[in-house]
Amino acid sequence: MNKRTVSLILALVSSSMLSSCIWQPFIQTFTRDEYPGNRPPMVIADKDGKPAHTNWLKQDEFMLPPSSHLTRQIDTADDGIPYGIPSEYSNVIISPYAPHYQLDYTGISVGDKVWDPYTKKPFYISRTYTFN
Repeated sequence: MNKRTVSLILALVSSSMLSSCIWQPFIQTFTRDEYPGNRPPMVIADKDGKPAHTNWLKQDEFMLPPSSHLTRQIDTADDGIPYGIPSEYSNVIISPYAPHYQLDYTGISVGDKVWDPYTKKPFYISRTYTFN
């Protein structure tokens, strides 16, 4: 189900059941905007415990991390590898490693191990609860 279909269903339900002043905050909680502008760099997929390729990126001192996510505690899996931090955009995750760049994980499943192309460290894609 795409975002347009979900929006249409929510609009039909909201017009018949709830007033817009009650329903609108609920809708905004479960929908996301597409990433503005160019997509961020891709994570590097894991292949047998190692990066699938080694096209590492240099850190850009002028590229700032999203500050609203920096105060969040970073969860780790049983093996000690951290989970990425969910962002407000579809298929974009925030690296658990400083400087916490946003990374695109399109085509990679939740729970998969990936590599930060800047820090060369692994992390897992965390689950996000959104309608896209």
